[in-house]
Amino acid sequence: MPPPPPPAPVQKKGLPTMAWVGIGCGGIVILGIIAAVCVTMWGIGKVKDMAKNPSKASAELMVRANKDLEKVSENDATGEMTIRVKSTGEQMTLNYDDLAKGRFTFKDKDGKVVQFGGGDLSKVPSWVPRYPGVTDETLPMVAEESTQNTGMLSFTTRDPLEDVKTFYKAEADKLSLNSSSDSSFDLNGERNLAIHFSGGKREITVNAFGKTGEPLNVQVFYVEKK
Repeated sequence: MPPPPPPAPVQKKGLPTMAWVGIGCGGIVILGIIAAVCVTMWGIGKVKDMAKNPSKASAELMVRANKDLEKVSENDATGEMTIRVKSTGEQMTLNYDDLAKGRFTFKDKDGKVVQFGGGDLSKVPSWVPRYPGVTDETLPMVAEESTQNTGMLSFTTRDPLEDVKTFYKAEADKLSLNSSSDSSFDLNGERNLAIHFSGGKREITVNAFGKTGEPLNVQVFYVEKK
């Protein structure tokens, strides 16, 4: 008699292939949800940081806007930032508010004292919107280069945040400038507004911050390319 056929191989218990595929897809979905939550929490954290210390954010913007300055270090406990003047190597430590408003001096490579915050307002281009009723407007930064002119106006106002926003949006419309970014919030008594307009060769960035019941600090950065 022929030998009996070999027994069929015993299948290992487990989930079918499609089940593992399903779990894999589910894992991807779960990872995606976790990533989305992390991104959301990161964004919320950034908003809270800006609301907590808007003067620091404005100080950093002031430094970034000036090609001859760079941040060396910062100290949130004392509210100070150490910056370096690239052309001379000079370093100085200033508080966030003074730096944001351009209230400092330094000596250039020729020994000449350069005063920030005391620029000639007549150098502000006529197209740059000037907020009405301001009495303490200053020009902390102005630079005329071969490729573009840049500057920053600084002032305070007791007008509501929304009034400042409405004014610059209306002026931007007159100049045919479009808003590429627009954010504002009021958290724990801290108010902050940041709007950027651009069109053609011109750009305007408006940053306003302050505590509820206190004057708003407003900075207007402008760029005009040649």
